[in-house]
Amino acid sequence: MQIDPEARKQSTRAAFNAAADTFDDPVASFWDLCGRRTVELAGIGSGDRVLDVCCGTGSSALPAAEAVGDAGWVVGVDLAERLLERGRAKAKERGLGNVEFRSGDLTALDAADESFDAVLCVFGVFYVQDMVGAVRELWRVVRPGGLLAVTTWGRRAFEPGHSVFWDAVGRERPDLGGQTPPWQRLVQPDVLLRLHADAGTAAPDVVVESFDHDIEPEDFWTIVLGSGYRASIDLMGPEPAGRVREEVMTRLRADAVRVLSFEVLYSCARK
Repeated sequence: MQIDPEARKQSTRAAFNAAADTFDDPVASFWDLCGRRTVELAGIGSGDRVLDVCCGTGSSALPAAEAVGDAGWVVGVDLAERLLERGRAKAKERGLGNVEFRSGDLTALDAADESFDAVLCVFGVFYVQDMVGAVRELWRVVRPGGLLAVTTWGRRAFEPGHSVFWDAVGRERPDLGGQTPPWQRLVQPDVLLRLHADAGTAAPDVVVESFDHDIEPEDFWTIVLGSGYRASIDLMGPEPAGRVREEVMTRLRADAVRVLSFEVLYSCARK
């Protein structure tokens, strides 16, 4: 089903503004792990100018600022103002004066052509309807010789919590449970490669990595509230969401779930 692009944008903004309260909870440290790994694989170095689109609270923007040093500059862009506020606070706490956080739209960047040495987009490109147009826009602002890094979830992410969650949502709200989460549009390397090709970028190198993330069963709901899952929770309202939470917690406790498994795709294309 096609969703109006403006409606999708406003829904994403609302979900992540709502998610801001728990987005940086210690149980969600995978954001920082994947953001820092993106910066490492992109080879960002001293003096680089970096644009981080869909930056959240700075999981990749802040390590990028550390990597570029005083001679470089990092701009983080996101739709969700509350995430940006947290990013600014974290930068101040870390004494990073070479990074700024701006409200902005992935599909229409306020940046000149070929103006950045590296452009990053970590777990964000799948939230727009026209992913080809979005990657083309990111590529536009990469300078010749520069790099575009796009990071997405792979075929396994947040499991087994992910499957348990959507099973519970489907029983409570079949109309929501039958929808495909946006990140599942890009879970295979060949699809990510085709996206780059369709957008006209250079062929990227794609690295697939997996990791396990220790949790207690109760932690998974904190992750739900501080991530893209939040959109479905807010759509169904407090009482149905409470029933979903109870079912999810009951199943995770019964299965003694202590680990979430993740797969991540990191793509880097050189211009």
